[in-house]
Amino acid sequence: VLVEADAVRQKGLPMADYFLWNDDFEFTTRLIRGRRALYCPASVVMHKTESFGSTDADPGERFYFEVRNKLWLFSRSRGLNPGEKLVYGASTLRRWARTVARSTDRPVLLRAMSRGIRDGVRTAPRPNAVVTASAELEGR
Repeated sequence: VLVEADAVRQKGLPMADYFLWNDDFEFTTRLIRGRRALYCPASVVMHKTESFGSTDADPGERFYFEVRNKLWLFSRSRGLNPGEKLVYGASTLRRWARTVARSTDRPVLLRAMSRGIRDGVRTAPRPNAVVTASAELEGR
């Protein structure tokens, strides 16, 4: 993603608490709200991981972050307008249903989903300064 520095100064950096899941989605939707963006279908993203699955591959315990962060995005981010939240929300519910249906360990996935729903409703992403300060205190 190429962005103008002024846009980042105005809209802010990616939110650290979204790390691992939906950080890019939240950041780019927030960044381009009210701006023009270009789509480049020929661009390629390289995920340098041992195995990279489809969006509905069984994520196990990590599903917690998908659920929590998506709920944060739909309820707290200014990146999407109400109509977009409806469309992306419906798409998300459909993908989650497929993920659960295809899971090889549904109890793990459902526990992660339940925790993600709980924390997505009860909590909010912390300001980046708070996240980095707590990481410094922990010696990371």
